[in-house]
Amino acid sequence: MKKPVLVIIILLACTTLVKSQDRIPVELSNTQWNLNILDPSVSFEKSLGDHQSFTLAAGLTGLADEDGASLNPFVRGSFRNYYFRKKVKKELNPNSGNYVGLLTGYNFDAIADDIEVGTTRHSNSFFAGPVWGIQRNYKSGIHLGFSIGPGFGIDRDSDFYFTGIGAFEFGFAIR
Repeated sequence: MKKPVLVIIILLACTTLVKSQDRIPVELSNTQWNLNILDPSVSFEKSLGDHQSFTLAAGLTGLADEDGASLNPFVRGSFRNYYFRKKVKKELNPNSGNYVGLLTGYNFDAIADDIEVGTTRHSNSFFAGPVWGIQRNYKSGIHLGFSIGPGFGIDRDSDFYFTGIGAFEFGFAIR
């Protein structure tokens, strides 16, 4: 009986003595424009405070489901709360960090789709949900972004469904 209690006390004492890695704050520029190559789009990020920002993106995206695939215009907005990141060796531009946030958007009717399929489930649909993401802007001007999370959607027939939401961005940061 005394051994487990002693082990727990020693472990708790050790955790208070262990130093964690240095963390550095995320620097946010007031505004930033990004051009995305994967889903041809443009996005605008506006700082709302020390660690919060709002991002608005518009462009084209490929959507697929069990019925087929399509190319759809989209508009997407997200609120991001960046948190401190571990010290890294590479120098990063502002607006680089990890974040949690809310993502919402709308996929419009397809401008190109399979001939056999008139529309996919995700055409003319609204989606929203929480996300976790990473954004990196390198000195060379390269912009990388990734976000993922659970979400829900409402399609053109007012059918409610659960789905995974997120984005993968590769492109260029424009100041």
